[in-house]
This record gives sequence, C-alpha cells and structure tokens, in this order.
Amino acid sequence: MNEQNKFQVVAEQEGKVFKECTIKEKQFYESLSPDNELSKLIPKYYGTVIQDGKEWIVLEDLTYGYSKPNIMDIKLGLSHHDVDLETIYSPPSSNDPNVNFETLKRQANMSLHKELYESWLLSKYITTPKLGFCVCGSQKYNCCTNQLEKIQKEQGRTFTAVTVKDKLYDFFHNGIKFRPEIIESMINRLSLFKDFFENNPDYRFRSTSILFLYEGDCEFSNRCDIRLIDFTHTKLYPSHMKPHSSKLSHYKSIDVNNIDSKTTSITSGFDHETYFPIDGGYLFGITNLLKILNSLKNKQQPQQPQK
Repeated sequence: MNEQNKFQVVAEQEGKVFKECTIKEKQFYESLSPDNELSKLIPKYYGTVIQDGKEWIVLEDLTYGYSKPNIMDIKLGLSHHDVDLETIYSPPSSNDPNVNFETLKRQANMSLHKELYESWLLSKYITTPKLGFCVCGSQKYNCCTNQLEKIQKEQGRTFTAVTVKDKLYDFFHNGIKFRPEIIESMINRLSLFKDFFENNPDYRFRSTSILFLYEGDCEFSNRCDIRLIDFTHTKLYPSHMKPHSSKLSHYKSIDVNNIDSKTTSITSGFDHETYFPIDGGYLFGITNLLKILNSLKNKQQPQQPQK
C-alpha cells in the first residue's frame, strides 16, 4: 500500500498506529467534535506523542483484529490538484455581504475557461477525471493459493473505466468464490459517506482516500469496513460558500452498466457550463463507486465447467 511508510504500528498499544504529524491534519482531527457525523467515518484519534524527536498522530489501527485483512486504497475526487475556490467564487463585497446561490453560479460561469478546466482535470490516473476516483493500491488474500495478491499505485494508473470495474470484482473474489454479501455490507456503509457529502457544509477535502477493508480469511467472519483517511490537505470552506456547499457540489453520475470494451472515452459527468463542483468531485466519485458495487453485487458468476 502506498501510505505504509508514513505509519508505525505501536506494539505496546494494541489497536493503534502512529502517523507522521502535519499541522493541518492535527488541526483537522482536533477540530472535530465527538458528535460530528464525520467522526463515525474516519479512524479514531487518540492525540499526539513525541517519539525519537518527532511528533506523531496516534490513530486507530483499522486492521486490528483482522486475521488476513483485504485492503483497497481508493483516492476520491475528479482532481488531486488544489484549486483556489475564491478565484471562482469571489467573496462578497462589503457593500453586499450576502451572496446567494445564483450569484455564485454566475461567478463560476464567468471564471471558468477551457485552460483552467483542462489543467484541473490533469491526472496520472486515467479514472480520476472520468469516474471521480482511482485505485492507488490493494492487497487481497487468495484462499486458493494462500498468497497475497497486490496492486501497486503504478498499476492503478493504467486502469481504465472498464478495467477498474474488473479490478473491483477481483477484489471481492477470494480465489474460490465471489463475495456478494461483503459487497452488500460495503454498499450500506458507503451510503453513509454519500449522505455525509450531500450535506457537508464545513470541510473541503483533497487527496483523501477511502479504505475498503474486509476479512480475507475464509474461516473467519464477514467483518468489513470503510473509512476516510488522509487529511493533510483538508481545509474549511470559505464562509460565504458554506450555506451553499452541498448545492455547489454538483455532479452527474454515469451508467456504469453501459461501460464496455468498446468505450474509447467517457465524459467526467461534470457539467462545467453550470458551475464548478467545490467538493472536488467527491460526491461524484462515491456515487459512481456505489453504482459499480451495485452492478457487481447483481453480477452472475460464470458457472464452473462440469468435469
């Protein structure tokens, strides 16, 4: 997994890991109240410690208690670049302190241009500007070979809108059988993330991932989870955007069932002639993930040939 070098498992504190501390990520965790809905979707935060002259954030070890954790790191968003939202949605003037949704939309229309849009959608990952997410890495335990199967980030960059769907199918196949019951649980969990991003007035995320996690040991339970991780680039929305942040997180989902090997290109679904999605396309990516998972859950497995 691409983030492993930033973590240390704490042997004397079971169920916890140390992560290199950045000021912004520390501020993010400490700004959250325990009753914030987001707290249920991220690792538990236990504060910071100083070790070997370096400050570390202490977080919940999401793999603790799993025998053979299957993990997929999915980075969300139509872009991983920072965008100065205030150049697109200008702050209100002192003469007019109140700004409404329609005004912000008009400002975005005037500010957007082809060069900005194209540079914003530049990515090393093919699926990022097309689906609003990319696979940065994974590991899966194959119950047939008793081996770990891994995807590195370099491989993830080559996945297309077609092959990423195949890789998600493979992730939920343990080498012996497909696991639709795990997908069902993942869909229920991921729906909570969709609800959050549809009603998120506060935080703007960038280069944040969701972790898909489930038990790969065939003799163990159907335990699984999804968490949002990595908040180094998270910041608050400018105050004049907060009342309209959910509306301004505009997206159009695509019909993943119509993606096939004949598809040569696919629009991101972002209606840039209307307004710029200030959430960076997170809601768009989560919606497409849900569509893919639902299509996989209902997929018929090929029958084994008779012997």
